[in-house]
Parts: sequence; structure tokens; C-alpha cells
Amino acid sequence: MQVPREIASSVFIGKPKLPVLLSRAAFRPHVNVQAEQRTQLQRGRRNFIHMIFGLAAVSVTGLLLLKIATPSSSQPSASTSIPSTSTSTPSTLTPSSYSGQLLANAANIPSNQSLTLNDPTVGPIVLIHLDNGQFVAYSSICTHAGCQVQFDPSARDIACPCHGAVYDPYNNAQVLGGPAPYPLQRIPIQYEASTGNIYLAG
Repeated sequence: MQVPREIASSVFIGKPKLPVLLSRAAFRPHVNVQAEQRTQLQRGRRNFIHMIFGLAAVSVTGLLLLKIATPSSSQPSASTSIPSTSTSTPSTLTPSSYSGQLLANAANIPSNQSLTLNDPTVGPIVLIHLDNGQFVAYSSICTHAGCQVQFDPSARDIACPCHGAVYDPYNNAQVLGGPAPYPLQRIPIQYEASTGNIYLAG
């Protein structure tokens, strides 16, 4: 193997010359590729960690907003009471148990007669003193076309003057005839025996 003259001479003068392939510059491209790969790997790890933290922050924020927006199920719900309409006789009250609005006094309604009232809370009412001694009250608005019905003492029924609907006051104002589709609305009442007052059921 022959060594070039200039390389051999450079050895003796203390300044050896190496071929270009053995110089430091020949290794730079390889070193730069490794450094770039390491940098990209570190950058990818940082981006992944940032993404994880971002998703966690969004999830926590969403859960907090959902909890704030959702009403608590532990709050008690308001109860709704519906007055009973099954009895045909008004409840007997003592003065201390009175709880409704005064409608009339029994002394002002003879047996087999009625009294027409207009209460602001329930509207027009027909209050009837049946010949069996009981008091009943119904809405006086006909269920057919909204005309105002009247109690007929001779027939002992409730009749509509507009289209001939007839209701039975002794049987929860059930329809006896005519075009009415359903009974009159029952108005619950209470009777105070000591005074004879008749009240709306409270």
C-alpha cells in the first residue's frame, strides 16, 4: 500500500494531514441527524403531555358546568292537592276549622231552591239546596257551548236554556239529556253547622 507523499511528509513535520473522509467534518451529517431525531422526539413528548393536560382541564370544566346546570334532585317537589268531589253533602265544620271563602248562609236558600253566585276563584256557581236537605254546588257553565245553566225546581234538575242540555243535581250533575258531552264541574263546599254558613272547601 502506497501512502501519498504529502501525508507521509506531514507526519515528520508534526502536522499530519488526514484524508477528507477521516476528518471531523465527515461525521457532521451523521451527528446532525441524530440530534434532530432526539429534538423531534422530545418535542413530540412535550406535545403529548400538553394534550393530556388540556383534555383533563376540558373534562373537569365540563363536569363542573354540568353539575351547576343540573337541578338538585333532593329538593322536595311541590305537592298538588285536588279537592274531593265524591260526597254529595258539604262537610260539617266548627268555627275553628273554617278554611274557605264564605258563599252563603243556609237560611237564605230554602229547600228545592238555588242561588247563583260568581266567585272570583272558580267563576259562576249554582248553589242548590236539594229537597233531601243536602247542599250541592256546581259550575253554572254548560259543558256543551258555555251557556249559563239554571236549576229548575219543578223538574228538580239543572237545565241549559241555549241548547237543552239537562243535568242531574242529585247525581254529581251527570248528563240526563241534550248535547252536553260531560257533567258540570263539581264545586266542593263545606257547611258550618253552628252558623249555617256554606264555604268553598279550602
